Amino acid sequence: MTENLVIFDCDGVLVDSEFIASRVFSEALLRYGYTISTEECIRRFTGLNEDTCREIIMKESGLNIPVDYWTLEQPNLLKAYETELTPLVQPVLEILDTLKIPLCVASNSSRSYVLYCLECTKQLRYFSDKSIFTSQQVPRPKPAPDLFLLAAKEMGARPENCIVVEDSPVGAQAAIAAGMQVLMFLGGSHARSSWYRGQIAIYNKPMLSTCHDLSYAIKKLLNISLTAD
Repeated sequence: MTENLVIFDCDGVLVDSEFIASRVFSEALLRYGYTISTEECIRRFTGLNEDTCREIIMKESGLNIPVDYWTLEQPNLLKAYETELTPLVQPVLEILDTLKIPLCVASNSSRSYVLYCLECTKQLRYFSDKSIFTSQQVPRPKPAPDLFLLAAKEMGARPENCIVVEDSPVGAQAAIAAGMQVLMFLGGSHARSSWYRGQIAIYNKPMLSTCHDLSYAIKKLLNISLTAD
């Protein structure tokens, strides 16, 4: 068994994508007759996968959103990412890689999307093909614990020895339900407002806004010497 494992969410943790994706998402929904601002998208849908978002919107609005609506928007999203997407915690990945701490990704997004984001931001080298997990592999996406438990099992780690780095209420709920240690990273552009931080604070988990603070917190949980980064 792996003694420790650090599990990273993708959107809003590894990449600063949530604000961009929410903007494209709101523009896409407008074409189907559903009006919602970028900020409201962030407030309501951060961390949820596209199928869950579609179900919520159709139930409350009565609109018919095509099942492949988000797939159809991928060219617009990826075009925006080409010029706007940036990494968020690459210095932390570098530190953990140097320390030989096992890492993996557990995301509610599709595998092809996660691979694109990591490749676009030059972070793919930190993860093997077998250390990238997505909601396509489990019956229930986050906030259910299934994805995190799958990642731990496949990586050979006990849940209690896993540290999850998340940014959303959905992710926090999933990690807590999985019985894992949780660190909330709020360094993304979507997580700066007081209302967003307020909805994270209710989980009573460490809230970290910089790579230095995040690496310090991970080292502390791993009982690694807390020397300056």
